[in-house]
Amino acid sequence: MKSELTIAKETSVEIGNDEGLQGGTSQDEMLAAVQGLLAQVEQTGDGEHGKKLRQLLAKAQSERLYLAFCGHFSAGKSSLINRLCGHMLLPSSPIPTSANIVSIVNGEAGARVIYRSDETSDQAQGVGEQRSETVPLDELAEHCRNGEAIETVEIRYPIPFLGEHAALLDTPGIDSTDDAHQLATESALHLADVVFYVMDYNHVQSEINLAFTKKMTEWGKPLYLIVNMIDKHREQELSFAAYQEGVREAFASWGVRPDGIVYTSVKVPDHPSSEWSKLDGLLGQLIELRRPLVRLSLEKSARALAAAHAEKMAERNEPAKDAIREQLAASGEDLDAVQAEYAEAGAELARLESLPAELQAAVRKDVAAVLDNANVIPAVTRDLAHAYLESRRPGFKVGWFGAAAKTAAEREQRLAALHKDFASQVETQVARHVQQTVKAKLEGHGLPAGAITEAADRISVELTPEWLAGQVNEAAVFGNEYTLTYSKQISAEAKGLYRKEAYAVSDELIAALAAALQPRLAALRAQPAELDARLAG
Repeated sequence: MKSELTIAKETSVEIGNDEGLQGGTSQDEMLAAVQGLLAQVEQTGDGEHGKKLRQLLAKAQSERLYLAFCGHFSAGKSSLINRLCGHMLLPSSPIPTSANIVSIVNGEAGARVIYRSDETSDQAQGVGEQRSETVPLDELAEHCRNGEAIETVEIRYPIPFLGEHAALLDTPGIDSTDDAHQLATESALHLADVVFYVMDYNHVQSEINLAFTKKMTEWGKPLYLIVNMIDKHREQELSFAAYQEGVREAFASWGVRPDGIVYTSVKVPDHPSSEWSKLDGLLGQLIELRRPLVRLSLEKSARALAAAHAEKMAERNEPAKDAIREQLAASGEDLDAVQAEYAEAGAELARLESLPAELQAAVRKDVAAVLDNANVIPAVTRDLAHAYLESRRPGFKVGWFGAAAKTAAEREQRLAALHKDFASQVETQVARHVQQTVKAKLEGHGLPAGAITEAADRISVELTPEWLAGQVNEAAVFGNEYTLTYSKQISAEAKGLYRKEAYAVSDELIAALAAALQPRLAALRAQPAELDARLAG
């Protein structure tokens, strides 16, 4: 398991610096995007997700970090939170408020109870008048007897480690027999920046824990597991290290890889395996990362709410879609056929639009492969090059009488022999293969075969004896080493000239193809408009 310090650093890297979110999106840009989403959601009359988006915007603007605690109702979550706060703020036994969200912040002791607004108004307008009441902490339980009427409870108490911009979020206890509690917890996840899932030592691997944490990972927010009540552990039955390994393996088998696992005991806080100091340190590190965590959470929550809204709208629109399908069937229009035609036209348009660039890349790739593999300096050619270079060496002479004329003639003869062999090698190993490659890649795409052949046959470079002579470095030390250098040089230069010619010819042909495709592209671009008219529903 990664250390919490490592996790904190990785989280900081993932969300970037304080100036922006992933991809360079600034805080203002993200808020504007969420506000735009809110406008769209409210326009559809989706009060449920509109309300959550407004809560999300208000939270983001306050930049308060929410550390959410979830878990099975019997896992000791409330007792654990009380231990962290240093005061009995939450009752350890279930009360009617257990289906509501409780937030705890640092401040003067007191509580505020927020009652549910009119549900009809919420659905119709996305807003509703909410009544709230401020009460002393010792009277909170009495005020919360009618839990069904309460939406959230805000508790204030002097908790220095939370500072001014952090809060603990206590969500309803998860109970496999009470869907309302689970839905209430899920409905609060858009406000959570970091999730701590609390479990009873004896029930860590229960399906409800594995399934719920799996669902929480889909939000993409930091997730930590807290295994509570470890005072139940019996070392003589199973080593604690083996127990920890079993926990990791169980969640990994469900695809849940938490950012950390912490082991605690409220009943026996000084238990040798209890990690209170580790949990305290982790909370401190996360609070230090408040700004980037809040911004990351804003993006993740907005994406999740947008997806949930889209799913809701899709379900709502199913009756209308069914009616349109019936209308199309009555008119004789084959919806599937039209949609297939639409998809086919779009695919063909995309293919033809990208065809010139794809052909250019393919030609260049294959020409480069031909040139790289061509051996135009076999041993015989290299020997001829060596003989010619010997004739260029200072002091080279042939005969005693008429030495200058004989030397020049010998030099020309050796150059001619090298040129004849080298030109032949280039013709058979390079020119023909390059011409065939260009033809093969460009045929079958709409250009006349004759035009392609005529253009490809023009790919030719005249390598004269004078060109070979001009490649010699007069200042070189002539010998076997320079023969190798010279051979590599004339090979590379010749290949470079053919590469340039091949690219020029293929680009010319591809430009002609692009021009020839324009009428077809124009027709395909017009086709969706006609299909849209038939698919107006």
